[in-house]
Amino acid sequence: MQKPKPVDVTAVVAIGALAGSTVVNLAEHDVSAIRILIVALSMLSVGGILLAQIAKDMTTELYQCPTKDCRVEIRATRNHSPERLAALRDMATDHTRHGSTAS
Repeated sequence: MQKPKPVDVTAVVAIGALAGSTVVNLAEHDVSAIRILIVALSMLSVGGILLAQIAKDMTTELYQCPTKDCRVEIRATRNHSPERLAALRDMATDHTRHGSTAS
C-alpha cells in the first residue's frame, strides 16, 4: 500500500471538516439523528468519489487523434515507462495507424 500524499490527507481532512460542520449545524437546528447520519454519510461518500476521480485524472494521460471527426483516444496511467507512453501517444495521434476503422 502506498504512503498517502500530503494533498490526499489534506483533501480527506477538508471533506471530514465540511461534513462535521454540517452535522453540527444540523444538530443545532434539531434535525433528527437519522437524517444527520444520512447527510453525513452522503457527504463523505460523494467526497470520497470526487477525491478518487481527481486522483485518477491526475495520474492519467489522454492522447487523442487530431483528425476531425476521429474519436480515437487512448488513456494511459503515468506509471508506464516514457517509451511506452510515447508509443501510445504516437499510436493515438497518427491517424494513418487507425484511420478508416475508427472514424
